[in-house]
Amino acid sequence: MEAVKWSVELNEQQLKEKQELAAKLKLHPLVQKFLQQNQLDSSWVDRYPYRFHQWIEQLSLCQNCTGLTQCRQKQTGQVLDLTYSGFLTLQVRPCRYAKERQQAEKHVQAYRINDLPQRLWSVSITDINIDQEEPAYALAVAKISQALLAPQEKGFYLFGAPGVGKTYLAACACNSFARQGKRVVFVHVPTMASRIKGLLDDRDSFEDELYEMKRADFAVFDDIGAESVTSWLRDEVLLPIFNERMDAQKLTWFTSNENFDSLENHYMYNQKSEKEELKAVRIMERIKALSKEMKITGKNRRNTSI
Repeated sequence: MEAVKWSVELNEQQLKEKQELAAKLKLHPLVQKFLQQNQLDSSWVDRYPYRFHQWIEQLSLCQNCTGLTQCRQKQTGQVLDLTYSGFLTLQVRPCRYAKERQQAEKHVQAYRINDLPQRLWSVSITDINIDQEEPAYALAVAKISQALLAPQEKGFYLFGAPGVGKTYLAACACNSFARQGKRVVFVHVPTMASRIKGLLDDRDSFEDELYEMKRADFAVFDDIGAESVTSWLRDEVLLPIFNERMDAQKLTWFTSNENFDSLENHYMYNQKSEKEELKAVRIMERIKALSKEMKITGKNRRNTSI
């Protein structure tokens, strides 16, 4: 049987347009550079003008780009590239800004649980210019910086008004330990409380999440006190986690809008509004054993980079 030959015959007008496009592309600096780097002659442009055209057209979207927030590509950070390995191939690859972000976020692989917003995946305590900060905030940053250089037995319980930068500082700490290859967890407590209820029918996943929170080298429990209190969450989930971390001397930080006294009051009442003072005292003993209070004050940073 004779092989079927697939070809598209161009009419006179289409052939003319193809030739005009090829002639125009041969003058383009990027096309000339591509041919030179791959030791190809201009006949490749004559044969595949539309492939070269698509490549140049997509690259033009990256002109004057200053970062991923300004990306005009359909997929942020992904650009169409033309390569030669005996034949011309168009393929999507990450741009230099996407590669930089990938490198900056490489440490995220060390996170065993990660409830951090992606905008905080690469932040570092060194990003903060303390010379431009209010004295109280600058002092807090200095203490945290020192603790990251020489980890102490107790972690920090960062508390203060919403938006003052508690989560940002805790994220800096998490990233610092992750970059050292430590197993870290960043747990947003209200999110975890909701998530873990959904795992009750999947015992293995439920136990895995508890294990990671108990045994991670470094853990942050973010926004503690903002979750709805139930006896089960307080006594069967949080208390065993904090108790095991305390016994194993695992470095643990917290962030909260509540100080120790108001957090104890938060845990004093269950979902039925019944007072359970002793159980509140028990969980607070573990939190106090794991951390020391540090009040974070200053401006609301929700609409800024920190």
